[in-house]
Amino acid sequence: MTQKEAMARFMAAKEKKRQCVEQLEEKMKKAYEQRTGKPANYTFVL
Repeated sequence: MTQKEAMARFMAAKEKKRQCVEQLEEKMKKAYEQRTGKPANYTFVL
């Protein structure tokens, strides 16, 4: 594997993680709002 291939693979994984985190945050915000009736001020995802 060349450095260019490795970097492309890394960047693809990074983008996929960003998308998954974005979806998770939306689900968490909706669940919080349904549970409490208040909008979420922030979320924390590792």
